[in-house]
Amino acid sequence: MLVQGYDTDCFVAPQLLSLVGDTWATEVVPRLPSDLAEQARARKAFQRVRGIATPHDLLRGLLAYVLGPLSTRRLGAWAVLIGLADISEAAWRKRLRASNEWLLWLLSECIAVPEPPTPGGPSPAGRLLLVDASCLRQPGGTGDDWRLHLAYDFLAGRMSQVQVTDRRGGERLDRYPWQAGDVVVADNGYGYRRSVAWAVQHQAALVVRIHPATFPLETEGGGLFNVLRWLRQRGSPEREWGGWCQWQGERYRVRLLAAKLAAHAAQHARRRKRRKAQKAGRAITVPTLAVAGWLLLITTLEAETWAAADVLYLYRVRWQVELVFKKMKQLLRLNQIRSKHRTSVEATVRALLVAWALHEGTTTLLRTLLRATAPPELDVVSSWLLSGLGLDTLRQQVQGSWSEARVQACLPRLWRFLCSRPRRRVHQETTVRTWLEQRTCAHPDRQRQVA
Repeated sequence: MLVQGYDTDCFVAPQLLSLVGDTWATEVVPRLPSDLAEQARARKAFQRVRGIATPHDLLRGLLAYVLGPLSTRRLGAWAVLIGLADISEAAWRKRLRASNEWLLWLLSECIAVPEPPTPGGPSPAGRLLLVDASCLRQPGGTGDDWRLHLAYDFLAGRMSQVQVTDRRGGERLDRYPWQAGDVVVADNGYGYRRSVAWAVQHQAALVVRIHPATFPLETEGGGLFNVLRWLRQRGSPEREWGGWCQWQGERYRVRLLAAKLAAHAAQHARRRKRRKAQKAGRAITVPTLAVAGWLLLITTLEAETWAAADVLYLYRVRWQVELVFKKMKQLLRLNQIRSKHRTSVEATVRALLVAWALHEGTTTLLRTLLRATAPPELDVVSSWLLSGLGLDTLRQQVQGSWSEARVQACLPRLWRFLCSRPRRRVHQETTVRTWLEQRTCAHPDRQRQVA
């Protein structure tokens, strides 16, 4: 809803809402928390009605800013054309920063919505959570300026927990609240004994990749277990050993699983290790090269219900969280941060994650309908195309549409977004256009000859 400013007498009649414009109120707003407006006022994101009528309109503007992606100038022009608000670009930047805490609350509410259980074959008793982190870059940064920590619920196909930190935010399992019966799958960034201790204390199971140098193992009697000697023994390319690990005076029973990599995969892993050592200016050791040819996993899953082959297959599912990050960066443009201000960066990323959480509800519904209606021979659903369609649908719901007549009618309100004062540096296009107009006026006969 367009709110008339207090400092102007001009008024533009509100645009008649089209069918596309109605979808925000009929399809998106009902999916938002019922206390969204109260929380916006309590967290000081929306304190008074000046330029923006309701907290729902404020949220729509913020989502349009990140989904566009729009500059704050284009955001101001869009808000006027859609009949949402008439405030300056500086006011939009202030609104974005003031909404940081409110967006954090909204994100937690969106990902906390329970999803219906997934029907099908056997699955873990709790959630199957794929945990990882990804780097985000800000303008002029190094590429690791911000980190997005994500716990992805694979069976539900949605985010379960998410956090945004700066580069000092390390990968730790204690960032997330676990539930009894959860199965957590993570890469070697979490391959430390404290991860096992945290999972066991919260009655969750863990499958994590490790390196022997950072994960010492103990035998039943308390002696150190030599992993490299165990790997050099002749035997099956897939093997298992049961032992213990110790953390802060407590011992935890674990299973060590090893799978020998294929020749080309092992060669690629050793080449990567050599490049990393060369970049760090150190010599690579023989044990490091030997371990690089193996996939080493630690798990607390019981052997009676989870065989070694099943655990190794389960770890391969971890790649799905990498694909989620890739979809976020390519389809949602999550890696295109346009600010250096800490509060603005946090608010922008949180608004993007709110949009991702909203689109997950659409994709979950579409996936269910496709499986129920598609022919049996078309049983593979493309998550990538489904996410693209879901985000395109959300963009249409948020952005709406307008006519050329609407643009012409709103021109007096668009001056401050489309025009600017004379610059210190000459604006070539304006200068050349003015020069040509002056020449035409000075030589009317030449104008008639050209015609």
